[in-house]
Amino acid sequence: ALLFDEKDHPLNPPEHPGSDDDPGVMGINYRCEPMPERLKIKNDPAHIFSSFVYSDPATPILETYPGEPVRIRLLDGAHEEQHVFNIEGLPWRKEITDPVSPLVQAQTIGISEAFNIHIDEPYAAGDYLYYSGGIDDLWLGLWGIIRAYAVPREDLLPLCGFRPVAAPQLPPPGAVVRKFEIAAIQKDLIYNRFGDHDPEGLLFVSLDQARDVLCGCKKPIPLILRVNAGDWIEVTLHNLFDPDKPIQFNGYPSVPVDFPHVPGDRVSLSPQFLKFDPVASSGVNVGYNPVEQTAGPGECVRYLWHADREYGTCLLTSFGDLRNHRHHGLFGTVIVEPAGAKHYDSICPVEENHKEEAVIAAPGVETFREFVLFAHNGIRLLDKDGNLIKTTEQGGEMGGHGAPDHEDTGEKGYNYRSERFFNRLKHIPVIHKVFDSKVHGDPVTPLFQAYTSERVMIRLLMPADKPRNISFALHGHRWKAQPEDPFTNTVPIQGTVSVGNVFNIEPEPANCPGDYLYRSGSLRWDVESGMWGIFRVMSRGVRYHCEGT
Repeated sequence: ALLFDEKDHPLNPPEHPGSDDDPGVMGINYRCEPMPERLKIKNDPAHIFSSFVYSDPATPILETYPGEPVRIRLLDGAHEEQHVFNIEGLPWRKEITDPVSPLVQAQTIGISEAFNIHIDEPYAAGDYLYYSGGIDDLWLGLWGIIRAYAVPREDLLPLCGFRPVAAPQLPPPGAVVRKFEIAAIQKDLIYNRFGDHDPEGLLFVSLDQARDVLCGCKKPIPLILRVNAGDWIEVTLHNLFDPDKPIQFNGYPSVPVDFPHVPGDRVSLSPQFLKFDPVASSGVNVGYNPVEQTAGPGECVRYLWHADREYGTCLLTSFGDLRNHRHHGLFGTVIVEPAGAKHYDSICPVEENHKEEAVIAAPGVETFREFVLFAHNGIRLLDKDGNLIKTTEQGGEMGGHGAPDHEDTGEKGYNYRSERFFNRLKHIPVIHKVFDSKVHGDPVTPLFQAYTSERVMIRLLMPADKPRNISFALHGHRWKAQPEDPFTNTVPIQGTVSVGNVFNIEPEPANCPGDYLYRSGSLRWDVESGMWGIFRVMSRGVRYHCEGT
């Protein structure tokens, strides 16, 4: 049983400037393991969860043996905010009694809520990280370890009738192995045509495209890897960070009980859902797993994962330095398509399609148009003059919000792009025209285009960074809350979206051409900070020649 709680802490000033409801320290079962306390012992963000470096955390160590079913009773006891519970490497069914409910690796939880998490998927021996995904919660100590022992122990009796599960084997002869060479780079990320930018942007790119992205010849987007169900995935991650351009510590976006320190320069890739050896290919240095999972500047690290089924959207997270990297854009996704699928870019199938849009065709599956949408917050943006942007504090006494909570600091956007109201209204101060492309032109956020009656799939994920929940609305459309369940609710908005949540949204086909607004459900701060875009439905289509269909 894991009980989330929030309490004051001696490190936290009794009154935090500008906020009257920020927690002191997050705890689990009256225990916490704050990251700043560990960094005071040794400044090693890439090994912040490593028991070799810091010893085991004070939070509960959940002990088991490989293959045993695990039941986690998750509760939020006190006292004011929502969280999102993540487990690295161990998925579970969202609805425990529904065999067609989607697999998840993150559960949003609010005050007085409780959830039963049933882990019945096979898992191998090793240490697994559980944590609250928002950086504020994680920073304050809301994390721990699930430990699956390789050999029996006298102090832990195994469950009767269950045999240990071995680590994932190497691909058998004839298996499809998709190999990706990925680079982590530093790049000034331009979020819109008004000059809002993150001069300290960090991102993953395909290694063969790194030079074009760095020189500005290719527009940067978050990393998107497409594979098919049944594929093995071999990823070699190269750290191309410049040793002469060290990553800077920034106090904004802020976290409670902050502790200025030297940011790390190591990177990693950790996937949701995919099968892997937790000791060798998890992408996170946790507990007593002995194999180094991160790469420093000039180094590379190799991972082997297995897409054993059609998962759809799988988040990729870097655990090199969550506090200082993720809000700058260091994240990505693996999308596991149907078995035998062809990934089309325009009208030709391509082996490696890393774009935000694709046409997916597979035997026995209705061809669909796919859009990938990363919703992220806590972004550090400067305007064209180099001034720090703080949308939540704009306006002063004439409609301003005052100083926000920590979890509301930072800007919002999609796929390294943002269309803030401030910029549009400064140009033409007419609020009812703020979404009008005839007045302002199309927004810089992803413009997704389809034709009437086409099947569409939206791969929505929230990779970073603050714990404040958002939502996703698509005007004029609705979809099944759980795509594979015929008895699920039909909804027009997906709520409780927080860090680590992913969704495969299939809107009902549009019959009426036109422009449809997509956005966060929160008009203040989210939408006005730029978290909105356009889904354009057109009346005439293009025929695709799809092999094998």
